[in-house]
Amino acid sequence: MKLSVLDHSIVVRGGSPREAFQNTLELARAAEQWGYHRYWVAEHHGSGHFAGVAPEVMVSHVASATSRIRVGTGGVLLTNYSPFKVAEVFRLLETLHPGRIDLGIGRASGSSDLVAKALAYGGPVNPEAFPQKLEDLIAFLSGTTPATEGLKGLGLKTMAPGMPQLWALGSGEQSSLLAARLGISFCFAHFFNPVNGAPVTRGYREKFQGSHVQSAPRSAVSVYVICGRTEAEARRIARSSDLLTVNTRKGRNEEPIPSIEEAEAYPYTPEDLAVLEFDRQRVVCGDPSQVKARLLAMAEDFQTEELILTTICHDHRARMRSYELLAEAFGLSRAEAPPEAVRPEARPRA
Repeated sequence: MKLSVLDHSIVVRGGSPREAFQNTLELARAAEQWGYHRYWVAEHHGSGHFAGVAPEVMVSHVASATSRIRVGTGGVLLTNYSPFKVAEVFRLLETLHPGRIDLGIGRASGSSDLVAKALAYGGPVNPEAFPQKLEDLIAFLSGTTPATEGLKGLGLKTMAPGMPQLWALGSGEQSSLLAARLGISFCFAHFFNPVNGAPVTRGYREKFQGSHVQSAPRSAVSVYVICGRTEAEARRIARSSDLLTVNTRKGRNEEPIPSIEEAEAYPYTPEDLAVLEFDRQRVVCGDPSQVKARLLAMAEDFQTEELILTTICHDHRARMRSYELLAEAFGLSRAEAPPEAVRPEARPRA
C-alpha cells in the first residue's frame, strides 16, 4: 500500500499565505523522510483559506527542495487554461526533475464564476470542452496528433524526452470513464464526495483501455484524514474542519481555517449540525489503529493500490503529527535525510 499527500497550502486564523507556503515545504520534506510516495499540491482561486493559486510554481518549489518523492498537482484545473501552455510547463518541470513529476488534471474551475471569467479573460468558460482539451493536452505531452483540427501539426520543440505521469482527478463516474477511455491514471476525490467512490473507481479499472501513454490501469483515492494519538485528540483537532465546512457552505470563502477554540464556541444551528452529520462521512478520524483499519478497508473496497491523504486543521504541528503517526502505523520506510530537511528553521527566509 502506497501512502501519498495532497496539500492545500492552508491559511489559518492568525497566519498568512507566506506561512502556508513555508508549512507546505516543511511537510513535503518531512513526508519524503517518512516514506510517502508522492506529494501533490492543489489549485484554488479566490479563497481565504487555500493559498495555492499556481500549483505549477509550488511543484517546482517542492521538487527543488526534495530529492526522491514524486511531486505533482491535485490538480491543475484545465478548464481555465490552454492545453498547449500546460503541456509546455509540465514538460519543462519533467525536464528539470526527470522521473518525479505528476500532472493531475481537474475538470472544475476551482473558483467563483467571476474568477473563472477573469482567468479566461475574454475566452469562453466552457466545461463541456474539457474532454477535448484533455485529449489535446495528452497529445502535446506525448508528441501525438491533437484532437482539435486547427492544432494538428503543432508540437513541443524544445523539451527533453519524457513526460509527467498523467492523472485525471474526479468525484464522479464521468471523470473515471474519461480516464479509462483515454488510458491514463485516475484518482477519486473521496475527500470531496464520500458517495459511490468505490464502484466508480472499480468501474475505471474494468473499462480501462490501454494507450500509448499507459498500458495498465493505475488508481488512487484521496481521503480526508485526521489522526491523533488518541481518538479524543483527533476529534478535537477536527473541530476546526467542522467550522470550515459550515463557513464554506454559507459562502464565507474568505475566512481562514478557524481555530479549535473558535469552532468550539461557534453557535451551530440545527441546519449546521445536519450538514456536519453528512460531511463527516468524508473524514477518517481517530487514533492510528482506527484510521489504519478504515483506510485499509477503503483501499480494498476501491480496489486501489494508493491512498492520497489530505489533512486540514488549524494547528500545523497537529497536521505534521497526523502524517507521521500514519507513516509509523503503516510501517513506511523512513529515508535517510539530513536534519535540516525537517527543521522549521530550515524554511526560506525573507
